[in-house]
Amino acid sequence: MKNILVPTDFSACAAHAVDAAYQLAHKFGSTVHLLHIITDAKVKDDEEEWNKAIENANVLLGKISNEHKEVETVPLTATGKLVKILEQYVSAHGVDLVVMGSHGASGKQEYFIGSNTQKAVRSIFANVLVIKDKVEDINFDKVVFASNFNQSERDAFLKFKDFVKHFIPEIHLVMVHTSSLFDPPYIVSQEAMKDFQGLCEPFDSHIHIYRDFTIEKGIRTFAEDIGAKMIAVSNHYRHPLKRMIIGSNVEALINHAHLPVLSIDYLERK
Repeated sequence: MKNILVPTDFSACAAHAVDAAYQLAHKFGSTVHLLHIITDAKVKDDEEEWNKAIENANVLLGKISNEHKEVETVPLTATGKLVKILEQYVSAHGVDLVVMGSHGASGKQEYFIGSNTQKAVRSIFANVLVIKDKVEDINFDKVVFASNFNQSERDAFLKFKDFVKHFIPEIHLVMVHTSSLFDPPYIVSQEAMKDFQGLCEPFDSHIHIYRDFTIEKGIRTFAEDIGAKMIAVSNHYRHPLKRMIIGSNVEALINHAHLPVLSIDYLERK
């Protein structure tokens, strides 16, 4: 993992993501790209305000860089729409992982507005690690990979394994059944999961079929019950209208889970 991108607005929430990014950079020997985006277009139109905003941002970025002198840091201030700039930066600089903080969202926001983190996960072609709370010591040695375990998920799982292998993890594969007509038969689910369990070698692994009212709640509850350090899910593309109607498990996890959530990008670049 050569390049880790972490956007920051210098809030406490973003600080948790910055701290996590530097911990990962230590482990992987990565460069941290520290990005502050000024989203107020009026600032750019006012030269004095723009220069002041840039100066203030550079001072704060410099302070963060100086606190982590042992890690190569690329600080940058830009202006515009956050998701668009992230898309461009990820593509131009070969970013392997984006680390973002999230306050979460609730109610109508989950379906109609969403957080910047949700929008980024929805749009950019990169693995995104979402951090809600401060992680004192990143050690993903007990992790959950939640899926329907179709063969289309295989590439996402292998990307996940490539990330967590450095922590010598205990891997828990979980499929959530919601007692709906669309749940596959238990034996079919079990056989599909056993196929993925073979991909876990040489790491310790376990398969679980968990029942709950919703997939997202089942994933969260299961991960908390076993004391997992991280939840990983593949990032399925969903049509915006369908997302408003039934939501996205990835986005719901980002909103509600307190554990770090790794959204795994496995779509082909266009």
